[in-house]
Amino acid sequence: MTLALLLTAVTGAWAQSTLNVLEFEMPKAWETDESLVTAADLPGFSVSTEEEARTWTGAPATGIAFLVYAFDGNNACVVAFQNGKVGSVGTTAFTKKVVFSQKSQMKFYYTGEAPVTVEWNASTKTGTFKMPGSDVVLTPIYAKAAAFATTGTEPEVKTLLPAAAEGVIAGTDASLIAEGTGIVAFAGTSAEVKQGTLMYAIGTSATQAPALTAFNATVPTAKNVADEGADVYVWYYIKGADTPANTEATEENTFNDSEICAEPITVTVLTNKFDIQFNAANANTIEAGKATVTVDGAAATVTEGKLEGVKMGREVKVKANTGYKFRKVEVKKKEAAEGHALSASAVGEIVGSDGKAYAAADKDNLPSGVTPVAKICYVSGSHGLALALTDEESTMNWSTAQTTCAAHTPAFTGGTWKLATKDEWDNMISAIGSYDDLRNGFSSVGGTNMESGIYWSSTEYQSNKAYYYDFYGGYYNVFSKGNNARVRACLAF
Repeated sequence: MTLALLLTAVTGAWAQSTLNVLEFEMPKAWETDESLVTAADLPGFSVSTEEEARTWTGAPATGIAFLVYAFDGNNACVVAFQNGKVGSVGTTAFTKKVVFSQKSQMKFYYTGEAPVTVEWNASTKTGTFKMPGSDVVLTPIYAKAAAFATTGTEPEVKTLLPAAAEGVIAGTDASLIAEGTGIVAFAGTSAEVKQGTLMYAIGTSATQAPALTAFNATVPTAKNVADEGADVYVWYYIKGADTPANTEATEENTFNDSEICAEPITVTVLTNKFDIQFNAANANTIEAGKATVTVDGAAATVTEGKLEGVKMGREVKVKANTGYKFRKVEVKKKEAAEGHALSASAVGEIVGSDGKAYAAADKDNLPSGVTPVAKICYVSGSHGLALALTDEESTMNWSTAQTTCAAHTPAFTGGTWKLATKDEWDNMISAIGSYDDLRNGFSSVGGTNMESGIYWSSTEYQSNKAYYYDFYGGYYNVFSKGNNARVRACLAF
């Protein structure tokens, strides 16, 4: 067949010009692909600055010929590639040096059917292709999901899943993942190549994983956590290793992605605000003007002998004012508070995540990794009741309130999380002083005060009704169990 190409002008760095029609015979078996490509799309394509040396560096693929439309500064010239050689046609042969750029437009022609391309969607694990005008042979290559390494021997095999690091301070480069955890298994018998890459994402929810695009291989740190500290949710999965280039896929070199973890790692990032207690020989040394304090060169205010909220790594200077001298200045770390058994606790103390009771004043000076989780609101002998420092995330019906409180964490030996009974609410209100005092007594120990609203008790009124306490008016009433009310878990010990 005869192929006719009408060429039009091209703007840009090349001069505008009119081209003649190029005609030549194409082999009858060849089919046409009308897509445009550029010189940069053709591996191995090379053009020298000498006309006679313009050749294809390596034989072109079988059955492929190229038409290249190139322009010199004055005259338009068409160059046809056939059998790896360059021939110039047109009204004027090349007499100048021409180097094809990405502005060169090319059409190419090929024989036979185009290869069937399978588009793989990693997030849905789905392969899609367009059916050609012929029969096809579909050959799926299955691969197992990448896995974590294990340690130990049966029956004490332990999978090295990522675990939360402890004692991590906000605003630092400290890893949120404990050292020696989150180790991906090796691929087959290899001692160097792993089955995949561990991917992380910081989420805002403890139940809903972030989108797949949010994950990356960078190990998360506390760098961007606010100075106050927070619980951080770290989600993860293993991105399976692809088949190495120019290698046939096998069970030892190709792995699918693992599923995103069912539950994230919850990392308790500690506050980066610390206090300095000035233990001066003379009372109120700083406030009395005998000395001044600066933090990173800025004047600092000391109140009642204490400078609060100093970040780790800040430079603190204490300078004696005119007429005064320091004989000696000693600085040492303040020892962490010592907890005691809940059976020896008192109303107003806090319960740490280690299951011990601490003085409320020590809420910011607990041992490393320990956080306050409840406030003791009633004590009778060696037993008592404590309320969680925050409400459950949402209002809920009576049945859900029961199961949610029973599952509250952390769990303690010798203590049980539950929904308080009507009598237990009475005992706590009486021990604290009033319902207002109970409702508003949590912010001072690092928690969130209760709302001026209704909270479930576990005491039933009828088979379909139960008591609630109204913290707005200070009274009990009954509610259908199917209705929603606020919930705060109670720790009975």
